[in-house]
Amino acid sequence: MKAAALVATFTLLSGCGTASVVNGPGSSPQRADPQATLIGRVSKALDATFTAEYEWSGGEPVTVWAAEDGTWRVDVPGWGLGGTVDVSVAWTTGGFFQCAEERCVKLAGITGEVPEAYDPQVQRPFTEWLPQLLDRRLPFAVTRAGDCFELTSNTVVVDAPIPAGEWCVDQHGTILSVAAEGFGTLTLAGPVEPAAATVELPGEIEEGEPVERELPEPPEETPSPDAEESPEDASPPSPSPSAEPERSE
Repeated sequence: MKAAALVATFTLLSGCGTASVVNGPGSSPQRADPQATLIGRVSKALDATFTAEYEWSGGEPVTVWAAEDGTWRVDVPGWGLGGTVDVSVAWTTGGFFQCAEERCVKLAGITGEVPEAYDPQVQRPFTEWLPQLLDRRLPFAVTRAGDCFELTSNTVVVDAPIPAGEWCVDQHGTILSVAAEGFGTLTLAGPVEPAAATVELPGEIEEGEPVERELPEPPEETPSPDAEESPEDASPPSPSPSAEPERSE
């Protein structure tokens, strides 16, 4: 009786249509699409608020402030005037600002952008490039190794919205490192600290010119037209020919 029941059960199961494959305890799970995983982590990174220090290959370590109210600030030591001035770039409800030596100059309105001459670029991965990673139409092939995602150009595109490179983002949305062509490398240098409620500008807002990257060139010295001729440059007067004495006969 038991044997007949087993045969009937087997016949019933074998007569069913196509069965779906379910991962059992011993089977290996299917690999997630690297771009889909990256998009999921980037979504968390966009919502993250924090204060953190990053090592930057383009200069001194930088501090990134992503405040709870959406304002942000990046402190870039030694960026201005040939490495002699510390600079901060910030976005607040008043617009974009550059701060240096306890004074802040407005660079653009709230919907503007940092002018190229005053742009340290180090803030771009957090403020400009990160949202672009949500777009599945980006012209990059995405491969994954652990928490790192390599973006490699897969078409001939000269105006891609972000550069190719590698992004390392953990499952909590913390940006561990960014390496991009023409930019350099940013690497998290320590534990992520709690975020500030809002960004405070490190100086008073004033009228004036922002600090540029390079030292200004010294003005060329032009000789004064009234400059007196130096004795060395003055040629000595040529001696006048002396008259020969007449011979007496």
